[in-house]
Amino acid sequence: MVAIQDGERSSFAEPNHKTAKDLLQKPERDFARLQQNPTDAGAAFDFFVTAYHMIEWAYPGDANRSKRQDLEKNTVLLQIASHLANGSKHFEATAKKHKSVSKTATRPGSFQAGAFQADTFDVPELQVRLQGDAAAQFGSSVKASALAEQLLQLWQKLVP
Repeated sequence: MVAIQDGERSSFAEPNHKTAKDLLQKPERDFARLQQNPTDAGAAFDFFVTAYHMIEWAYPGDANRSKRQDLEKNTVLLQIASHLANGSKHFEATAKKHKSVSKTATRPGSFQAGAFQADTFDVPELQVRLQGDAAAQFGSSVKASALAEQLLQLWQKLVP
């Protein structure tokens, strides 16, 4: 057994990650990876799991539980993020609150991803099919990278 030394922590958070603002660097890096390769399911997994959990880092502890619940209840984008994050982590989102996503898929493109600019050429990309309030707000099918960009912008506004 290895003893924990002074200054060590019980997490794998980077040493310079001490606040929610510091932790926001992680989904920013994951988003950059997703932009570089819009079919990178690993980057999408990393982004949505981390970006959804920003809610716990921005509003930590039991004292902020109702704030977290209210924010998610009133923010369709966070509902989508919760559905994607939990569906990714557990292979299926089974909680009754998960009503936003009907399925995810890779949309084929005419040009090879990584060889052509994703914002200029028709390259393959991860798509999220939405339903209910999410579809009413964002459309029935949306690029995972577009949702990621909006979610990142939300956290950049909310995290001081």
